[in-house]
Amino acid sequence: MQTLKLFYLSKYYKKSVYGVLGLGVIGVILLISTKIRKQNSKQQSLDQFQSEEQSIQGTIFNQLDKCSLSNLEEVVTLNTSIKIEIDFKQQQLIGSVTLKMKAIKDINKVLLDAKLLNVQQVSVNNEDTQFNYKQLVVNDLGDQLEIITQKQANEEFQIEITFSTQQNVQNEQVAMNWLLPSQTFGCKHPFLFTQSEPIYARSLFPCQDSPSMKSTFDIQLIVPAPLKAYGSGLIVKETNQGDKNIFQFNQPVAIPAYLFAICAGDLEKKQISERTFVISEPIIINKCSYEFSDMEKYLSTIEDYLTPYKWNQYTVVVLPKAFPFGGMENPNLTFLSPSLIVGDKSEASVVIHEMIHSWSGNNMTCQNWECFWLNEGITTFIENKMVGKIFGKDQQTLHGLLGDNDLQKSISSFGATHTYTSLSPKINQQNPDDCFSSIPYEKGCQYLRLLESQIGEVKFQEFIRLIVSQNTLNSDQFRTLLKRFLLENNIQGVDLQWQQWIVEPGLPKNSLKIDPQFTKKYQNLADDLFQNKLPLQDFQELHSNEKCYVLDLLGNNQIDQNTLKNLDEEYQLLDSNNPEILHRILIYGIECGYPSALGDKLSQFLSMNGRMKFINPVYRVLAEKQPDLGQRIFNLYKNSYHSIAVGQIQKMFQK
Repeated sequence: MQTLKLFYLSKYYKKSVYGVLGLGVIGVILLISTKIRKQNSKQQSLDQFQSEEQSIQGTIFNQLDKCSLSNLEEVVTLNTSIKIEIDFKQQQLIGSVTLKMKAIKDINKVLLDAKLLNVQQVSVNNEDTQFNYKQLVVNDLGDQLEIITQKQANEEFQIEITFSTQQNVQNEQVAMNWLLPSQTFGCKHPFLFTQSEPIYARSLFPCQDSPSMKSTFDIQLIVPAPLKAYGSGLIVKETNQGDKNIFQFNQPVAIPAYLFAICAGDLEKKQISERTFVISEPIIINKCSYEFSDMEKYLSTIEDYLTPYKWNQYTVVVLPKAFPFGGMENPNLTFLSPSLIVGDKSEASVVIHEMIHSWSGNNMTCQNWECFWLNEGITTFIENKMVGKIFGKDQQTLHGLLGDNDLQKSISSFGATHTYTSLSPKINQQNPDDCFSSIPYEKGCQYLRLLESQIGEVKFQEFIRLIVSQNTLNSDQFRTLLKRFLLENNIQGVDLQWQQWIVEPGLPKNSLKIDPQFTKKYQNLADDLFQNKLPLQDFQELHSNEKCYVLDLLGNNQIDQNTLKNLDEEYQLLDSNNPEILHRILIYGIECGYPSALGDKLSQFLSMNGRMKFINPVYRVLAEKQPDLGQRIFNLYKNSYHSIAVGQIQKMFQK
């Protein structure tokens, strides 16, 4: 075509007898060619646009929650009825789930979150229907179950799904943690527990896995005798059929999927008060019941500040060491780490925190994980108040200082300008676990303290009661309620500082303020400890929180091997049975290369603990200072950790 064009433009062609006729012919050819090229170019642009549009549709199926692949704004779940048989030999759940749903608008399909599931059959209103199981629709968010069904707006219907979980051969982050008998305290029977928060309920059963979506639950669990199983609800019935035990539970209060939880193993239940209970393996039940013998006192104190407890019973389960958190607030089945069993009730604040979640988190729930601070910041704020009411003002102040230290460490770890240091982090189809830290807890708590200092304690208590009575909230809705509350109560002159605290990353300048005389007392103790001038008995008589704060202040000094050796010999710090203390000392030891902190004590600590608060900071400093040693120890013990912890620690050694 280019040759023809050049010939046509040449003087020889123009002077030829065919010039006039050829002009028209060639012109037509060039015109057609140009149109074809433009059409092809337009089609390429259209293809590219469609590709981008498909990409967007492949990651965002609703405007409520970027971490859910469900069509949340088109259909809602009213009730979830789940029947599960727990197969310890194959390490899988086998069962069915019936979702009672309601269409918000006319729909032709229902989209559910899923991950590593085998779906055998789907029926709608008892009639088999077509479904598509789409794997890895978004890598960090998992799979999607598409169910083809035509429903009109406001129509209620039920979907029954027969499914089983897949074996987690790639050690992906899922809810289930299967433990061998050797990984339990009793060493006789296997154990299973789940951790659904934030987005792992989808690995247990197909669901609308978003905090914005709440439903009531009916739960049936089948386990081999003599094992027992518990679900996050109230016990309805317990039966035995041959070699199997069957347990039925009901959760009459609508909850999001991330609060669905089960555990199964050699378990014993002990009543503490009329409405509080402890569950654990029989071998540690007495230690656990002593450690949490004051739960009724805690619950009553919280009720006085908030509103009456609506969940009927409060039950905690002390899990094996693999549990990755201090606690998880599953309704009627709070999970706790065995690291809290230290013999002196000094870790009671964790139980108080989980109790408070019955109001902030479980009753009022953050709409999505980009406003997670509404769950944790409010809970931490109330927790700090309850510590003051139960244990005194000094412990309340220490509690706040330790939280502030954790906050500073988290901000330093991410970097002060990182979006994850904001109370409105941008997650964008990522696993929200990646952004979880002390920031939504402590920065959120400090923001609420700032508001209370301007509004007044009595009026702010009214506002908190208003907030925890809501169903779901996002940050903007919280601000709207706050402004309305201030207007209705004629409270003027409040500077919300919304941009600095909620939107921007890092920590605002007007953060936690403490009486200098209070902190000076502990700075003096830290200086004496550093110089080996603090009498051993005086150190031993300090409360656990005081020891932890003094050890945090100790880090302001240059700690070398000789210093740590003297401290260890004088105060037996590496022999502590409290992981709050021990993990701090191990970090100092790894940083300076202290031999006793790099040997058996380190290996034993990482083998005996699965709580990420303790092991993650230790592995982080190992990855930086002793990567070969850290990787070697991690390879030894990773099978005893929850997959959530494994996923986070692996990333440390990949940097």
